Amino acid sequence: MDTLLSSSPELVALGEPTHGEQEFLRRRNALFADLVENHGFRSIAIESDRVAGLAVDDYVRGGAGTLESAMETGFTHNFGRFAANRELVEWMRDHPEPLAFHGFDAPTENTEAPSPRRFLTAVCEYVAPSAWAEIDDLLGDDEPWDEVLEAERSIGGSPRAVALRGRAEDLLSMLYERAPGLVAGSSLAVWRRMEVLAKAAVGMLRYHAEVARPGPDRIARLLSVRDAWMARNLLDIRLIEADRGPTLVFANNRHVQKYPGRIDVGGTEAEWAGAGAILSTLLGSRYVVITGSLGESGVAEVRAPAAGTYEAELADGLTVRPVLDAVQRADGSYRYFPLAAEDLATTDAVLHVAHGTAVAAPLPVGDLPVGPSADELAEWIGSLPGVGTVVATEEMGAPQNNWGNSFFSMTGDEYHPFATIVLQDMAGFDEESALGRAGVYRVNVHAGRDAFGALFGFAPRELAERRGEFDYSALDVLLPHPVYGAQGWVCVLNPSAERMPAVMKLVGDARHAAAARTARRAEAGPPAGSGGVTG
Repeated sequence: MDTLLSSSPELVALGEPTHGEQEFLRRRNALFADLVENHGFRSIAIESDRVAGLAVDDYVRGGAGTLESAMETGFTHNFGRFAANRELVEWMRDHPEPLAFHGFDAPTENTEAPSPRRFLTAVCEYVAPSAWAEIDDLLGDDEPWDEVLEAERSIGGSPRAVALRGRAEDLLSMLYERAPGLVAGSSLAVWRRMEVLAKAAVGMLRYHAEVARPGPDRIARLLSVRDAWMARNLLDIRLIEADRGPTLVFANNRHVQKYPGRIDVGGTEAEWAGAGAILSTLLGSRYVVITGSLGESGVAEVRAPAAGTYEAELADGLTVRPVLDAVQRADGSYRYFPLAAEDLATTDAVLHVAHGTAVAAPLPVGDLPVGPSADELAEWIGSLPGVGTVVATEEMGAPQNNWGNSFFSMTGDEYHPFATIVLQDMAGFDEESALGRAGVYRVNVHAGRDAFGALFGFAPRELAERRGEFDYSALDVLLPHPVYGAQGWVCVLNPSAERMPAVMKLVGDARHAAAARTARRAEAGPPAGSGGVTG
């Protein structure tokens, strides 16, 4: 460790090659404890929403609230469910020296970018209450902000959104202009909290503007905006923590690596500067990266590495700047990123976990509801007019935890399914349905906002505050989707014959809405400048 810290870095970033393997979280906790006890570190920043992370930091510093509340509201991406994250928070609160917890991610999910209302409400009340009427009018209803999957349905590029972005930037500027009086009337801690919220509002409106831009490189552009946002957050965190000691960063390897991010879109490779590449450029030797490597894991569904691969050659534990005569393994996926030559050429060290967590024994289940099997339900949905079915397989390169899952979309619009049937949990991402039970499957349907509201009595965007009302492992019950409920998705585990009429109506309505979307896209044609290729 002394070798890694010889350049006196401000940020030491530990990456993980996949989310969901808790052994990386446990080793992160051990590393952080060593850095705190022996090297003067006093803060950690993880890949979770920075605004949400304020609740965890309050708890860690001895503030009001409970551990349960901090874990439920202070982590995004479902990371609050991990036992190792709970252990980290408890250890930090109990430590005799004051420690700080930060999130550094954007307040978004892969398919979700909510209205900036909650950020602007607090900042406006603090800085310029008289401006609220105009800002509230520009915000309008919250529901239209939820449209992030299709550029043509986003309001992020509308004149109203552009004007709102200007007002948000004005509030941020006024926050600095009026800082002496604002701090005198509250506290520096309150002012800093408002700064986080104001920057989140501006960032969210920047993200929504990009959501509204069509084109084959749209996904890469959104990833670029998110990574730049992450980098800005980490630089801001360092301003706060500069006098207290260095910061440990924890995230997926792709966010902390020093080289550019890349993604294949329609056969064309798109490239952008990830957060790590930005920080490495700006901080130089003050930014150190430890790349995470995984040999095998049952829960992450990563098989033992083949002989001659980097993972097969590495010893378990930390190796500084390893030099390996080996090759990249070929079983990566969109969820698991094996070591690449570029990782070894640019990283400062590798933390290799040779053996991750084994798969737990199947959970017990009582009598299953009498109803269609997963295959029978898939056959019926696939027989509907104009519907195409894709079943994920190993041969098509799908990750193992997707094998056998069925995706239903309108023919010609395979990237936008309106229903799916899934057979397995996804470790670290979608586990609350407990699909490891024998014979249990889940059908998911994109019901939309109105149908969702009619079913549950509240809007999809309110789900985060009401998650505790639902048992996502219950059989034969209409439920919000545990991950995509905020986008209007609903689900049922093993619907019974009595439940099937409701399921059939939901599927039929979702198919009709999907057909209308497909028709709109066909009428609009390919985005300008795309050469006829859509992303």
